[in-house]
This record gives sequence, C-alpha cells and structure tokens, in this order.
Amino acid sequence: MHPNLMERRGSSICEFLVDNSGQEVQRISVIENLPRLLQENCSTCMRDVVPKVKEVLHMAPVEVQLAGCQSFISILESDILPHTSYTQSFLQSILTSVDSKDQVVANAWLETLLDVIDLLPKDVIQKDILNLAISKGQLSQSVQSRLSCCKILGKIATKFEPFLIKKEILPVVQSLCQDVDYEVRGCMCRQLDAVARGIGMEATKGSILPELVELANDEESFVRLAGLETVVSLLSLLDDDTCVQIIIPLVRKFCETALKAEDSTLPVVAKQLGKLCHGLSVNLNAEERQWFLRFYKQLCQLGLSNSGVLIKRSPEKQSPVNCQTPDLAQLFEEADIYAECRLSAAFNLPAMVLFAGAEEFGACLYDTFTALCEDPHHIVRKTTAAGFHEVAKCLGANVHLVQGELVILLKDEYIEVLEGIIPHLPDTLECLANSGRHFLTESLTTSDCNVSKLSVWDRAHQN
Repeated sequence: MHPNLMERRGSSICEFLVDNSGQEVQRISVIENLPRLLQENCSTCMRDVVPKVKEVLHMAPVEVQLAGCQSFISILESDILPHTSYTQSFLQSILTSVDSKDQVVANAWLETLLDVIDLLPKDVIQKDILNLAISKGQLSQSVQSRLSCCKILGKIATKFEPFLIKKEILPVVQSLCQDVDYEVRGCMCRQLDAVARGIGMEATKGSILPELVELANDEESFVRLAGLETVVSLLSLLDDDTCVQIIIPLVRKFCETALKAEDSTLPVVAKQLGKLCHGLSVNLNAEERQWFLRFYKQLCQLGLSNSGVLIKRSPEKQSPVNCQTPDLAQLFEEADIYAECRLSAAFNLPAMVLFAGAEEFGACLYDTFTALCEDPHHIVRKTTAAGFHEVAKCLGANVHLVQGELVILLKDEYIEVLEGIIPHLPDTLECLANSGRHFLTESLTTSDCNVSKLSVWDRAHQN
C-alpha cells in the first residue's frame, strides 16, 4: 500500500476508534486487523493507530478487550516488531490490563500474558515481568492478584538459571504455598512442577517436597487434589529414594483418606491411579504392589453389593463440593461419586493390567475385569469396552481368559457399549488369533444382531 494512502487510512481509523458513535463490532474489526495494518506500514500504524487502540482498550467492553488479547498475541507471533518495540507498545498495556476490575477481562489478559511469556526473550521477562509478578504475590495484595502471581511464577520458573529462581522466585513460591487463602495455596501447588524442574532435583527435595507434602494433607480438598495432581506430574523428576521414603507413603495415606471419606477427592484418586501405579511401579515392593491392586479393586466395586447390585450412597457422605474435580458428573443423571470412581477405574483398566502383569491377571484382576464388563451403568461398560483391545494386548498369550467377556460386551443392549468395542474389534480378534487358541466363532456370531443395529444407527447418523 502507498504510504500516503496508509497515512490517510490511519487517520480515518483513528477518528473512528475515538468516535463514541462507532459501532462496537467495527471497532473489534479494526483491532483484529491491527497485525495486518502493522505489516502494511509499520511506522505509520505505530504512530497513528496503535496509541488510539490502546486508548480505546483501556475502557472498552469485554468483547473489544478479547479482540485486543488475540491481536496482541498475533503481533508477537508474527514477529512484526522488534522485542523492544513490542515491550514498550504492547507488553506494558498487557501488564496494566491484568489488573482490570472486570474479572473476565483480567483473566483474559492474564492468559494473554502467559502466552506472550513463551515468546519473549529471557532478559525482557526478567526486566519487565519478574518484579511485577513478585509484587503481586505479597500478602498485602488481593487474592486475585496473588492468584495471578502463582500462574506467572509457574510460567517463568523454567526461563531462568536455578540460582536466580532460588534467590528471587522460590521465597515467594514458599510463601504462597502457606497462603491464608486455600485457592491461592491450591493454585501455587499446581505450579510446583514447573518450579521444581527449574531448580533441579536436589533443591526440590529440600524446598519443594516439604511444601508439597503439607499441601497434599491440607484441610481443604481443593488443595489436596492439587497436591495429588502435582505428585503425579513430578514422578518423572524424583529419584528412587524420594519415591520410596516420601511419595509412596504419601500416596497411600491420600488414597486411604479419600476412600474412608468418600468425598470429592475419591474420583480424582481413581482417575490418577493408573499414572501413579505406572510411575511408582519400579519402587514398589511386593506388599505395596498388592496394596495398590486391592485399592483398585475396591474402587471398581464402589456402590455395588457382592452380587453387583447398586447401593445408594449414605446421606452423611454426600457433602458439598468446593473443589475442582474431573468433569465426569455430567455423564450421570445424579452426581454419583461411586459411578464416577468406577468409570475412572474402567478407564485405567489397561494400565492396571500392565501393572499386575499378564501372568497375575487371572488371580488378581480377572474377577474385577468381569465386574466392569457387567457394571450396572452402561457408561462404565462403554469405557471398559473402549479399552478392551489394550487389555488384550497386555495379556499376550493369556488373552483367551477374556474371550467370554468380549462376547458379553458384544451382546450388550446399549449402542454406546458397542460403539466402544467395535472400532478396535479387529485388533482384539488378532490378539485372540495370535494366542494360539481357537476363538468361539459361534458365540461371536450370536452378537451379529447387535453389531447390525450399530451399523444401521451409524449410517442413520451420518446422513
């Protein structure tokens, strides 16, 4: 575009931006096109348009602010400006907007800042962001400010050398782990994985693990859940001694407490159990392995009698939830914590079969596997069916043990269960064929009716 044209265009855009009669949707369009305007004529746009955009954004409605967030990220991603120019013209606006009184706007700009941090050089982060983040973490600041600090520190913790993290960031992290507000403690806890990887294993054992152990035993379930999830994230970093001496006892206590309380932490334990067992497997002795297998089998039977009949949850254990839990309850007409646990247990079935070992499957997990295939809730059966081929692969030559359960699932009256088993049926049948045992073809044939129903249903929904 000719420079004079761009200058005239820039002037009209500026007039439009500051004109209060301008329609919001058109202002959004101008802001969304800011990266293109900068590419067409950077100097004119920076002189005439960008200052007016920043002026409008200061008091703009939410939709305009969200457009600004995306535009500011795109400008940095496109590498249109040198980092110094971007810092002066855009980063400072982002940092100011993070403190917006409108919580939706503040959160949007905070997420923008977190994305921008990934693209900025270390010296800019240290000069313009680090000190601001530290100041936001002081107890005198608002809860929202301290929450923002947690997320920013987690993002920048891997950007610096360990000595700088230990000197500047770690004291604030430890303070936020002890914060009087449980949301702040939980939020900081979720950033400990990044902080630990930034300072290294040895420093983690002395400064991060004591905080993590305390947070995993916090009085608030929100914080305890954050602690468990952080333990799972840290497993690959921790050495054998730490796992044996600290993590395994901590996880066992957590599991026992959750099972006894049957509160909102239990479905999360059920969801994370596969990762925990996999990550800790090499550090478990025989007794501990059996303990985790028994715990898993208990999860698979929650809410069921010995005959597989549903049991109503006792009223005194139906406590209100004030923490983040997996978004599973929406799958059930009622927020049935027992069904949530069995669903997560079904999802973890392949991991637990691998954990137990193919040779031990018959003695340790076969009855549990059968119970999941016949669970009263079809969503649990569907999840079991979806992982059936993985179980078959794990069992190897012992795959014939689950032949009958395959037939049970193929005969299930719920289309959703067939949707779980059919896509990977060739893989399952291949495992059975490779095991050297003859598969009961006649039994499989009896399920053809249900498979046909699934095909009809699938065709109907594709049209």
